[in-house]
Amino acid sequence: MKLLIVLVAFACLTSCNTTIGVGRDIKQGYNWTKSKIQGSGQSDQQYGAPVY
Repeated sequence: MKLLIVLVAFACLTSCNTTIGVGRDIKQGYNWTKSKIQGSGQSDQQYGAPVY
């Protein structure tokens, strides 16, 4: 029973991080596409470690 609770908690925490990552990927893709369409040549994107 304890193992099941630990596995469920682990699955929930993993899915939260995955959801955050997918959201960031979508936002990054939107910013990249917007900069390409507008033809600015420069993007406002900052690369590096994620900030929470």
